[in-house]
Amino acid sequence: MGHANIWYSHPRRYGQGSRSCRACSNRHGLIRKYGLNICRQCFREYAHDIGFKKVKVLVNCFTFCYCFNFNSY
Repeated sequence: MGHANIWYSHPRRYGQGSRSCRACSNRHGLIRKYGLNICRQCFREYAHDIGFKKVKVLVNCFTFCYCFNFNSY
């Protein structure tokens, strides 16, 4: 039994070695949430196609209160 026969022969059922990106087969930086199973680089590339949208985050409470008209109370 040579080295070529046993190389990568151990079964990968769990752990980082068992999962890879569905777009590029990369194993690093994998986003598994919501069953995406896509690496972070591919996520940035395909996020809009998947349906994710960027949302601006409000800076402080004053902006939040002003945007939702809480100043009148």
